Formats: sequence, C-alpha cells, structure tokens
Amino acid sequence: MKLQGRIWILNIVMFVVPILIALVLLLSYFWGLKLLANAGFYYRIETERTLKVVTRVLEPLTFYGLENRDAQYIVDYSYGLFDPKEVYIEVLDKGRVIYRYGDPGIYNSSAIVGLLDVNPELVGIMYQSNETNVYEGRRRTDNHNYVYIFSAKESIGGNNDLLESVSVYIMIVALFVLLLSFYLLNSFVTKFLMIHVKSMTKSLETANKSLETANESLESAYISLEEANHQIEIEQEQQKELLAGISHDIRTPLTAIKAYAEGVRDGIAPTDEQRSRYMEIILKRANDLESMLEELFLITTAEYKEESRPKQKIDLGRFVQVFCEENAPHYKTRGIEIEVNAEKDAFIKVNPQLLQRVIQNVLNNSAKYKTADIGHCVIDVARKNDRIVCMLSDDGPGVPPESLERLMRPFYRVDPSRTNSQKGSGLGLSIIRRIMDVSDGDVAIENVKPHGLRIILEFPMGKVD
Repeated sequence: MKLQGRIWILNIVMFVVPILIALVLLLSYFWGLKLLANAGFYYRIETERTLKVVTRVLEPLTFYGLENRDAQYIVDYSYGLFDPKEVYIEVLDKGRVIYRYGDPGIYNSSAIVGLLDVNPELVGIMYQSNETNVYEGRRRTDNHNYVYIFSAKESIGGNNDLLESVSVYIMIVALFVLLLSFYLLNSFVTKFLMIHVKSMTKSLETANKSLETANESLESAYISLEEANHQIEIEQEQQKELLAGISHDIRTPLTAIKAYAEGVRDGIAPTDEQRSRYMEIILKRANDLESMLEELFLITTAEYKEESRPKQKIDLGRFVQVFCEENAPHYKTRGIEIEVNAEKDAFIKVNPQLLQRVIQNVLNNSAKYKTADIGHCVIDVARKNDRIVCMLSDDGPGVPPESLERLMRPFYRVDPSRTNSQKGSGLGLSIIRRIMDVSDGDVAIENVKPHGLRIILEFPMGKVD
C-alpha cells in the first residue's frame, strides 16, 4: 500500500511539473513585458488583427479582476503594458464608468462610437475609424450589464524591438526553467526509485531470512519428529517389556494358587492342618497378586491426573518427619532403621497420598534388598535455590553403574539378588518416576560409597501464602 501511494504521488508530480513550467513561462512572459514597459518599450497594437488577439485575452481578465476586486494586481498590471498615449480602455456597468485607462480622446476621435448602443442585441463588434482600431463588447449577468471598450491608435511604422526582445528573453528563461525542471525532476525520480529499490532489496533480504528461518524450523520440526518417533519406539518397547513382565509375574502367584487349590480339591491335603496351610498359601499368593494389580493400576491408569489426585501445599521436611515417626516401628520389625535430617519451611505442592507412596516404595526396597541384619536409611530434606531436594540413602548392595538408567523401567531387576519375584514386582521405582512426573518433579538414582543406593527427589519450591 505504501508503494502504491508513493507511485500515485509520483504520477501527480509528473503531471503537475509541466503545468508549473508552463505557468512559470507565462508569468515570465508578462513579467518581461512589464519590465520593458516600465523602461518605455510598450506593447503596440499595429493592426486590427493584433487588437482581436489582445481583447480575447484581456476582456475576461478584466471582468475577473473587477468582479474579484483585484484590479490593481490584474487589470492595472495588464493594461500597464500599453502606452497610455496610444490606447484607451473603458468599462461601464449599466452606463456607469467603473474603469478606464489611457487617453479618452483616442476613442472620441473615432468617426463611429457607441455601436453597441445602436444595436442593444449586439454582443461584440470590432471596427476601424479615423486610423483607430476599436473593439466594443457586452457582457450581461444577473447583477451587471457590462460594456467593454478597447480603442487603439494605428501605429504607423511601429516599433518591433519590443517583441524581438521579449522573444529572446522568453527563450532564455524557458531554456533555463526547462533545464532546471529536468534536473529537479530527474533527481526526484532517481531518488524515489532508489528508495524503493532499496526497500525492495530489504524486503527480499527479509523474505530470504524468513525462508532461512522457515527452513531451520522445518529442520527442527523434522528432528523433533524423529525424536518423537524414537521415543514412541522406546515406549512401544517398554510396553512390550511391561506386558512380558506382567505375564511372567502374574503367572507365578496364579500357578501357586491353582496348584494348592487343586491339592485341596483332590485330597492331597487330607488333614485340617494341611488344608489350613494350603489355604494360607493360597491367600498369601492372592494378596501378592492383589498388590501387584494395584501397582499396575497406579502405573497404567489415569490415577495421576490432578483432578483425581489434587495437589496440596505441604512442608516436605515436616511431612517426612511425621511419616517416619509413625512408621518407624513397622520398618524396625523389617530390619530398617530410619534417620531424618530435614530443614524447616521446605514447602512444595504435591498430592500427599502419592508422596507417601514414593517414600514407602523407597523404604520397602531398602528393607527387601538389605545385606545386613539391620539396614539403615537416611532421609535428607533441604532447599536448593528454587528447588526442594529430598535424598533417601540406604546401605544396601547398590547396583552396577550401567544399570542405573534402566532401574526405573517396569519389572526391571539388576542381579540375582533382585530377580526373585517374591521380593517384589519390579514396579516400585517405576511408580516413583511416574509420581514425580505428575508432581512436576525430577528423580535420579546414584550409588553410595562404599555401598548403597540413593534416590534423589527434586520438587519445585511452593510459594508461601
């Protein structure tokens, strides 16, 4: 739109400049005549034909000047080009003289005067009388009835130096104005075109940069798509591992339940004591199966959605302290002693039930895989910049470094000491990772020297109301 507007302005300039040049030439012409007239070189009317040309120009100018009260600047200037001793101009309105210039005797000396008065319907007439050229014209309007009289003596052997001087003068001025106008117009057009050439070049550069940016965005999108496809492949592989793990870990308790149930049915346990022992084993395996299904439910369903598990603002240090005090006797019976080092005012926003499940899973793993009669787990809670860090460190066997990344996969077990499905489902750490994702937190695992495993939980710091 800006370019179109400027082109429109350029077209106007190209149209106006020639008009201005013509106007300047016309003004220069009259200005030159006036200078010559002031020096005594008047414009002389030598023939009736010359008078006809002059009156056609001056009659409308005279009426315009008189009607707009500009006689001094237009009318007087125009008639000042003629020698007042050789011409007489008179303008009447309804018989009243409103303007005159020159010698009245020139008109009165004509043998014929006032022809318009003889024929009121006559608009204009030109005649010659007593070596005098006369023009009489009439103009009627709503409020005026003008009579215009222009009479001029015939100039015998008139002076032509004026016309020749004016012609040379006009040619010089016209040439100068033409060259100046051409220079200015050429400069303007060149500058205009250069501005828009630069603008178009800049637009092309911007478009090229936009294309480069778009190309980079496409490359980035392609890389992201490849990463997404790779992630999908990983998740599909994990789903296969999950299904395989589910099939394997569920088969073990189901086989035991089926075998002992068939034993009861087929009378293999004939006594009440044997049947009671069989039923206890069946109940234990059913409980194991129920616990495994509950963990699978947690890891594979929408239980982590915020609307079903609303978050609350809690002091993590206080929460861990209270949980450990209430559950210390239970874990002591399982051979785990707990130590808590917690800073105050370590506020986070999390679902309390899910957070409790995280702590339980870590402590349960410490109890399951401890190598001494009495194991230890130290829980540290501290603020770190804008994060709250909770580290749970035990003195168990630890894991090989190459297994750390895969430790939180469902059903993954590291070594023979952890392949016994009766010790656990292999879902505990995977559940911790899912809960931390829902809580906008991060989880990491590292070995502890000389031996042991540390679970590092990081939460965003919650704002204090």
